[in-house]
Amino acid sequence: MRRAMTVMALGLSAVLLTGCGGGDSKKADDTERPATRSSTEPQQDKKAKNDGGATRDGFDGTWKPINKSPIATMTIAGTKVTTTGKLACPGTLEPGKKESVLTLNCKTKDAGRARGTVELKDGTHLIVSWDGAAWGGYIDSMRPA
Repeated sequence: MRRAMTVMALGLSAVLLTGCGGGDSKKADDTERPATRSSTEPQQDKKAKNDGGATRDGFDGTWKPINKSPIATMTIAGTKVTTTGKLACPGTLEPGKKESVLTLNCKTKDAGRARGTVELKDGTHLIVSWDGAAWGGYIDSMRPA
């Protein structure tokens, strides 16, 4: 029994020491990564070239909800907005310094998604906070389609 415990302790020590030795090679990999990234095209330029994606500096592009929503896609081009899906209709975007306001002009009104504020998070996600009751309205989180 004592011998089995000693063998297990030695085996565990060997595994731990091997794991520690691998840390140096990981640091070497980390120092090489910035050089690799600097040789690639900046993320902003890639998004600007993507016909359907959004640019970092604005809302323009086609967006797809990541949550359950009657909107399948939302396309924004300047102040013009178009949605597809169960809630397919035109709309407008009024850019503002603090917040931008989105208004949908649907033939069939949807009280929960008629007007809301739009916010761009990290240039990668669009958040639409729809006006609603006192407790708040729906929130649609979107990513480039």
